[in-house]
Parts: sequence; structure tokens; C-alpha cells
Amino acid sequence: MDALLHSHLAFAIGGVIVIAGLAHGIVGFGFPMISTPVVAMMVDMKTAILVTVLPNILVNLISILRGGKWYESLGKYWPMAIYVLIGTLLGTRILISADPEPLKLLLAVSIVLFLLQERIRRLDFSWISRYPKASGPLFGLMAGFLSGAVNVSVPPLVVYFMALGLAPIAMTQMLNLCFIAGKTTQLASLSASGHVDVASFVLTVPLALLAAGALGLGMRMQRNLTQEAYKFLLRKALWIMVAILVGQVVFHYLRAWPRLTSLT
Repeated sequence: MDALLHSHLAFAIGGVIVIAGLAHGIVGFGFPMISTPVVAMMVDMKTAILVTVLPNILVNLISILRGGKWYESLGKYWPMAIYVLIGTLLGTRILISADPEPLKLLLAVSIVLFLLQERIRRLDFSWISRYPKASGPLFGLMAGFLSGAVNVSVPPLVVYFMALGLAPIAMTQMLNLCFIAGKTTQLASLSASGHVDVASFVLTVPLALLAAGALGLGMRMQRNLTQEAYKFLLRKALWIMVAILVGQVVFHYLRAWPRLTSLT
């Protein structure tokens, strides 16, 4: 990784980190969703995770502390982070032993159903707000499972917290607490397998600082948004995630197609 971060790719990765940090600051989430898959298109997935894990943790930590009264949000909904942690452990096993691409399509379909629930009258997510304690483990474990299997945990958490009517700041704080739970679990797994060392962390410190600066700029832009504008951007971000997920699956199978046809 030393050679990577001192090559021309370092500038491209830095650009991705800035864009991801801005988006995260404006919407309240999105850094892992943007940074990891885009960097993975330049290098292998393991390297992409190693390069972005420290910026991810720093961005999530700043987002939790931002806005004040974080202890109120975390004090009420902290069990969601535990569910995410457990789900991440389960999802990581699937990632190691199975093809995660079908899960990405399943995730994309679930996001679309949520976004179109007003048009599909038979779908009703109001049960989440009626039974928040019962639905919390379901959505938390699902988010963690997807975090471990496909490195994406946002959609189930957004569905859950939007259904509960959380304010933007509270939602941001809880989303990022859950992200930290997933990322630290991922980091612990990589460390246990010998893929992460102190030198790797030192090399990614400049990227983490770059991410923090872009995050701060994005947060300033978010302050000028109304509640309606925030929800509008939130829905647009989810549609973009659908496009990214489907695009990743298509890209994966297009790359694998020559190998599959040669076997037949």
C-alpha cells in the first residue's frame, strides 16, 4: 500500500475522498457508499477497504459529535449499533463463503420498494413507528448483515429512522454510530487476519484529514437546507445508491462473463 499512496493513483483516490466527504457532510451519510466502491474500481477490494477504513472512522466520529446533544440520540437508540455489530459478523461469513452480488440486487429492490411506497398503496411502513423496539433488531441486523456482506448498511437504517421521524441531526448521529460499529468490527477482523498494521494506518492519515476537511465544508452547506430540501436530497441519494448497486452487479458479471463462457 506504500507504493500505491505514493503513485499517481493517490491523487485520484484523494479526489474520491473529497467528493465522498462533501456528500456525507451535506446528506449526513454516504462516505462508505461512495468511497469504497469507487476506490475498488482502481484497486482490489481489500486495498480499497484498507485505504478508506481510517477516513471512514474519523468521518463517522465527527458526524456523531456534530450538532450537540449526541448523548440524547445515542442514549435512546444505541442498541441499534449492537445489532449492526452482530449482523456484520454474520454478513462477513457470507462475504467469505458466497457470492455477494445477488444480495446487492436484493438490497436495490428493497430501496426501490421503500421509495415507491406512496405509489404502491399496499406497502405500509407505519408498523415501524408503532413497534420501534420490535422492528429495531430486524433493521439493525439487516443493516449489519449487508455491511459485512456487501459493505453497505445505509438503506435499512434510513428506512427505520425515517419511519420513526428522527430529525436530520439525530439521524446523522445514529447512522454514524452504526457505521462505526460496523467499520470497527470489519477492522478487527482484518487485524486478526494480519491484513492491517500500524504502518497502514500512518499512510492513510493524510486521506483521513482530507476527508475531515471535505466533511466540514459539506456540513456548512447542509445548514442552509430546509427540512423539505433535506428529505428531497435524502431520497435522491437513495436513488443514486440503487444505481450504484445495480451498476456494481452489472460490472461484476460483465468482467466475469469471459471466464464463465470459457468454462462452457
